[in-house]
Amino acid sequence: MRDEHPTFGSFRFKRSKADGCIQVLNEGSYVMAEYNERTGVVKWQRVVLSTQREKVEKWLVEHFPVQG
Repeated sequence: MRDEHPTFGSFRFKRSKADGCIQVLNEGSYVMAEYNERTGVVKWQRVVLSTQREKVEKWLVEHFPVQG
């Protein structure tokens, strides 16, 4: 099952498995980061502007709160 989430600027969010990490993809479908709902940690794999990074991380926490 694939969950697609709306785009956020030039990024889109996708969960490839039901219990998997949420991937942050750019307009070219490159994986920019992965967010783990269990820990709340975002692992960035590519460089992005700090302002974009902050907005993406805030959006992820708001829409996918940490599951304690």
